Amino acid sequence: MPDAAQWIGVAADVLTGDDLCAARQRLTDHLLHEFGASAGARVELDAPTGTLTLHGFPGDIAFDTERWPYGLVTLTRTHPLVLHYVRTGSLEPEVLLQPGESTRTLPTVLVNLLDSVGIGLHQLVLPLRNEVGVGIEAYVLVRDDPFPRWSLPRARALHALVRGLDQHLRLRVAAPEVAEPTSDDAGLTPRERTILAMLAESRTAESIGRSLGISVRTVHKHLENVYRKLGVSDRVAAVTAAQRRGLFPGAGTVAVIRERTPRGGEVSSIG
Repeated sequence: MPDAAQWIGVAADVLTGDDLCAARQRLTDHLLHEFGASAGARVELDAPTGTLTLHGFPGDIAFDTERWPYGLVTLTRTHPLVLHYVRTGSLEPEVLLQPGESTRTLPTVLVNLLDSVGIGLHQLVLPLRNEVGVGIEAYVLVRDDPFPRWSLPRARALHALVRGLDQHLRLRVAAPEVAEPTSDDAGLTPRERTILAMLAESRTAESIGRSLGISVRTVHKHLENVYRKLGVSDRVAAVTAAQRRGLFPGAGTVAVIRERTPRGGEVSSIG
């Protein structure tokens, strides 16, 4: 069975690490260690285009699609596990060659291709995503000798954890980074600073628009930019953040900004 303490350490490093490259390497290094694999790759197959991408570890796998133009087609059409996952949509880990199985059970063209690019024939696949007609993502580990019989049960025991850690890393990569402001004004334009100062006076968007000769819609667009640059979501927070930055020293207490409705009532406005 997997060493729980070691995997808890891996999970902690991945979930709390600031360096995403180091966090992914921590995960892939331990996968190699866990299964005694010599190398591996994060494989992505885009079903509509048939594009296959390999992100090798610990080093890049040299798969040159220009030198071997038949390579992608060969892999996607003859690799038994690729065909299995494409056909079934399965997310279960699988081994390409079971102990005792001969490479003669594999298509000759596939064996020749993998040998020419230095990819081992003994492969263990841990699927990460598999949507029929959309695509497949998986970790593929390779060994020079067959994976031990315990490898597949162990892969299945670790599968949910590995998928979760990989998803965490993908979401971290996809999430936009919030840049720290490089100056006290957070990069606000003169017009945005003017509108911000008017907000501090409890002016409504309509009043600001009349004073500046612009439409209410344009005022709201400037406000959206102000919120984004200050990292806030409403007017009161924007004025408070600006006061803390000293953008208009001496401004009084921030008032709740309200706008008149057509019937004369008042509603809070967040721009």
